[in-house]
Amino acid sequence: MRIGKVRYLNTKPIYYGLEVGAIPKGEGWIFIENTPSVLNAMLRNKELDLSVISSVEYAQHWKEYYILPNLCIGSNGDVKSVLFFSKKPLDKLSGVEVWLTKSSLTSKTLVKWILEEKGAKPIYREFTLGEEVFLNDHTEAILLIGDEALKKRESGVFPYCTDLGAYWQSKTGLPFVFALWCVRREIALKEPNKIEEAWRKLLASREYSARKLNNISQTCYRQTGLTSLQCYNYLTGLNFDLTPIHIEGMNLFFSILVKKGFIPSVPPLEFFPKEEAL
Repeated sequence: MRIGKVRYLNTKPIYYGLEVGAIPKGEGWIFIENTPSVLNAMLRNKELDLSVISSVEYAQHWKEYYILPNLCIGSNGDVKSVLFFSKKPLDKLSGVEVWLTKSSLTSKTLVKWILEEKGAKPIYREFTLGEEVFLNDHTEAILLIGDEALKKRESGVFPYCTDLGAYWQSKTGLPFVFALWCVRREIALKEPNKIEEAWRKLLASREYSARKLNNISQTCYRQTGLTSLQCYNYLTGLNFDLTPIHIEGMNLFFSILVKKGFIPSVPPLEFFPKEEAL
C-alpha cells in the first residue's frame, strides 16, 4: 500500500508511532513523502492509495475519495505554520505582488478569501519552494506554510504576520481544517480490510504520538530552526481529530468556495469505514 506523508513537522503527531515501530506497519506499506500539493496530485493520479491531502482537494474531487474518519490537520485559533507575511496592512495590498506557495491549495484559497474580505485586490504570483523568492528584499507579501513558515515567523523580517487559522476562527468562531486523510474509492472498495487496518493503525499511531510530543519536539526541532520548546508549543496547538465542530467549519469553508466559483456545490462528506464516521 502506497501511503502519502507530508514532509513537515505537523504530520509527525500522526506518523511518529509508526515511524519508531511502536505501532507495527502493515505488510507491504510504502510511505511516500512530499509537499501537500504534490501528494494531492499523486492521490488523484492513482500514484498513491491513501494520503493526507488538502481539504480543497477533497472538495474538488470528492467523487474519487473517501475520508478516513477522526483524522485531520486543523486548528481552533493559531495554527502557527500557515502564515501570510506582509510589509503593509492587509487592506493596503491592492496592486501589490502577493506571492503564494504552490505547496498548499487550501492555504492559497484561504488567503484570497481573507484579502477579498479586506477589500484588497493584489497581483497574485506563485512560487515553488526552493526558489527562495521570500529572501528578496523587494518582496512585499508572501504566504508560507509548514516548517518554512515557522522559521520566517521568528525572523521578524515582515512587520505584519497573519495566522490564517486565527483569522478564520476570529471571523467564524469555528476551527479550520487544512487537511484530511483520504483513500481512493476504488481501493477502499477493492481492499476494505486493508484500508480499515491502515486507518486503525493511523489512529493508534496518533494516540501513541500524542503521549510523545516532548520526544517528537526534541528529535525534530533542528529541521525547523526552532527550539524544542517552540516545536512542542506548536504541536500542542494543532488539532488532529476530525470532530463535529471541525466538520462544521469545513462545510462553511466549502460553502465559501461555492460562492467564489472554486467548486460547483458543497461536497458530501463520505467516510470509510462508514459506520465509524461521526
